[in-house]
Amino acid sequence: MSREKSKPVFSIWVRLLVAALLIGTYASRAAANPSPSSVGGYSVVNGNTVAFNASGGAWIILHYVVGNNPQLNVAMTMSGTSGSYSVTGVPAGSIVKYSFTVGQTDGSAFDTTWAQFTMGSSAPPPPQGSFPAAGTKINLVNGTNGAYPDSQVYWTLVGMDPTNNNAYVHVNCAGALVPMSGADDSQQTKNGIGYANYSIPLSQCNSVTIPQITSARLYLSVGSTMYIQAVGNPVTGYTGPNIDNPTDPNIDVTFDFIEFDINNANFFGNTTRVDQFGFPLQLRLQGQNGYDQTVGETESRAALFQEFQAQMPAAFQGLVHAPYRIVAPGHGGFSAGGPNANYLDSYIQSIWNQYTTQNLTFTDAQGTFTGHVVNGQFQFTDGQGTYYINAMPTTGEVLLGNGVLNDARNAAPGVATAKQLQIQAQLCAALNRHVAENSALWSNAGAFYATQPTNLYSQFWHAHAINNLTYGFPYDDVGGFSSSLVGTNPTIATIRVGW
Repeated sequence: MSREKSKPVFSIWVRLLVAALLIGTYASRAAANPSPSSVGGYSVVNGNTVAFNASGGAWIILHYVVGNNPQLNVAMTMSGTSGSYSVTGVPAGSIVKYSFTVGQTDGSAFDTTWAQFTMGSSAPPPPQGSFPAAGTKINLVNGTNGAYPDSQVYWTLVGMDPTNNNAYVHVNCAGALVPMSGADDSQQTKNGIGYANYSIPLSQCNSVTIPQITSARLYLSVGSTMYIQAVGNPVTGYTGPNIDNPTDPNIDVTFDFIEFDINNANFFGNTTRVDQFGFPLQLRLQGQNGYDQTVGETESRAALFQEFQAQMPAAFQGLVHAPYRIVAPGHGGFSAGGPNANYLDSYIQSIWNQYTTQNLTFTDAQGTFTGHVVNGQFQFTDGQGTYYINAMPTTGEVLLGNGVLNDARNAAPGVATAKQLQIQAQLCAALNRHVAENSALWSNAGAFYATQPTNLYSQFWHAHAINNLTYGFPYDDVGGFSSSLVGTNPTIATIRVGW
C-alpha cells in the first residue's frame, strides 16, 4: 500500500534488468540453485489471475511461462526488499512455470530453480495434503530455519463451540473441542500463579482437523508455552495475553496469532498486526474450485525488526519491545497518558473543522451517506435515518478503533445501529490512512499514508506483507485492504511460523 520512497539511477537499473533477463532464461537454470519457495511463491487471486511474491533482494525479476507461450521477464514492484507482481489473463488448465532472479545491493544476484503449477487445479500441491471430509484441516509448519526445533514451537487453539452452547474450549491433537474447566488453571505455574496449559508442541502434532469453531485464536509461540487462565465455574471466558500489562505472564513469551471462524460452509480467517508483531506468519488457505491464497510476511524476523527501526521516526521507535515484539501504537504510548497521545490530534481537529463548514459524502455497501459536524458531533443521513459520531475522537480512539468510533449511542436499534457503526469504521480507516479530507481517495491505496501525521506502523506492515494486505489497525478491512481470507469448506489452512 505504500509507495517506494526512492528509485535507483535509471542507467544502473537498466543494466541490472538486462543482466537479469540474460541470466534468467528457462534453459539455463542450474539444479543447484535454490527453489522459488525459498524466496517467495504465488497465490491464485481468481479464475485467471495469479499474484507472485518474493523477498530478499534490492531488485527481483519474475520469469514466467504460461502454457506454450514465450517466456516473459518482468521487474517486480518493490517495497523494501519484497517484490510483488500479478499476472492476469491466465487460462484455466494452463501450466504456469516460474522462477526468480534476486539481486543484491552489492551487485550480485542469484537465480532460483523453476517451479510450476496448473491454473485452476483443485488438487492442493504437497505438502499440504488432501482435503478433509468437512471443516478445515490446519497444517502447522516450522519455518524458523533451525532457530527452534519442533519441540520448542507451540500451538495453542482456543475459542467457542457453536454446537455446545458456545462453551469456551481448547483444541487437542485429535481436533476435539475440549470444554475449559477452572481446574485447568493448575496445569502449570509461573511466578507462583497457576495457569492452564493448552499449548501443544509441533513435535507432538502439527496437523489437526476442526469441523466448527467460533471466535478462535490460534496462538503460536516459540521457546515457551502460553499462559492462559480459564475464568469462572462454569467457565465464562479466559484470560489471554495482555501486552499492556508489564506483569502479564506472557510478556516475556515470543508469540503471535491467527484469528478465524469455521462453520459448516466456510473458513473465515486472517493474520493480524492490530496488536503486535511477534514473528513472521504466513496463512495459506486452499478451498474448493481451485481457491488458493496466501497472506502474511515473507521476510525474516531480523530483517523486519531492522527495517522497522531504520524507517520509523522517533515517535515510533518506542514500539520496538525487543527481543519479544513490536507493538502497535495504541499499545505503545499513543493512547491517553502516553508520550504520543496527541500524535494525530491536529489532523483529527482539521477534519472536524473542515466538515463543520462542508459536507462529507461517501458510499459504502449500506448506501450513500452525507454528514457534517454540528456542535462537535458528526451527524450523517442517508435519507432513511440519522447516524452519529458522538464526539471528536482522540488519537488513541482512532488507532484502536474504540470509544466514539465503536459507539452505538443515539442510534435507533437494528439496521440503524449497524449503519452507524459502519460509518464510524469508515471514518476511522480514513483517519488512520490520512485521507479523511477527500472521500474520493478512500479506496485509493496509492494515496494512503502519504501525508503526516499518519499511522506509519500500519503503513510499514502493509509495505512488507504479501500483496500489501494486512491488518494494521482494527478497521483495516474497510475497502478490502486487510489480510482476511474466506474459503468454501472443506478447506486446508497451512500456517507457517517464520523467523
